[in-house]
Amino acid sequence: MREQKKHGRFQRPLNNRVTNLQQTLGDFQIVRPQMSAMAAVSLLFLAVCSLNLVGLLLGKFLARAPEISVRRALGASRAQIFLQHIVECEMVGIIGGAIGVPLSMGVLAFLTKVLPGNIPIHLDAQMVFAAVFLSLVAGFVAGVYPAWRVCTMPPAMQLKLQ
Repeated sequence: MREQKKHGRFQRPLNNRVTNLQQTLGDFQIVRPQMSAMAAVSLLFLAVCSLNLVGLLLGKFLARAPEISVRRALGASRAQIFLQHIVECEMVGIIGGAIGVPLSMGVLAFLTKVLPGNIPIHLDAQMVFAAVFLSLVAGFVAGVYPAWRVCTMPPAMQLKLQ
């Protein structure tokens, strides 16, 4: 552009720049501040739900300590016990995602009708995949500590109590 301007082709001052997607969205005000706030609240809600899930899973896994101790005494390794509990946590995450995505679609359809301006709000495929991915990540993160805690328990203590 500078080369062409030297030859007199462009009369106006140069005002071109390359920006990334986030800067472009901010410059043209495509994403409203309310949407960013809703995304932050959603992530905080996910964090609170994950912490609640950690407590629930920890209680559930510790209640099954005698069963786990018997499996360990019969030859199951810590890795096998850990993997079993992580898979169980991931199943909870998948079920949560399977319930949450249709529920979100319904709420967004309701908000489209209720909010002024008739702005269509919908979930595209990328957002659905992101929701499923986040549910898997939340299930994994919430299940790591309870599964690790159950795996590190000595089986002899539980077997003596039986």
